[in-house]
Amino acid sequence: MTSNSDGLLGYAAGEIVRGEGRGAPMGYPTANINALDESRIPDDGVYFGWFGLAEGDPPRGRLSAGTWLPALISVGNNPTFDGRTRTVEAYVLDFDEDLYGAHAIAELTTLVRRMENFNSIDELVVAMDGDKRAARDLMVKYPSRPQS
Repeated sequence: MTSNSDGLLGYAAGEIVRGEGRGAPMGYPTANINALDESRIPDDGVYFGWFGLAEGDPPRGRLSAGTWLPALISVGNNPTFDGRTRTVEAYVLDFDEDLYGAHAIAELTTLVRRMENFNSIDELVVAMDGDKRAARDLMVKYPSRPQS
């Protein structure tokens, strides 16, 4: 895992839109961010970071503007599913609220692993389980979002 010195490798901000709907059946529902500025998004991979709502957005459960929750953020074209479009998808740990239409920010602070093409969904879920364990370890090391 790698991180840069100021604690921020990149970010994605934009509206949460419907994706392909593959994450929830695998146990990993994601918030798909329609990023407004792709220049701030780092290379493809799975990252640990922080997820929050943009100022002015109404609260969604225990998430509101100014509240940041730990997340795994996937950046890439989902090669296991022969994806053609680069997406940014955030799996917010221990959170299961409807975020469609919200405006969100995902701050990527630590690279967990590079994007991979798995031979099966089962192999992908095993990797995602490992990503989740890595995220929980990082939550111990970094219990709150780095201040800018």
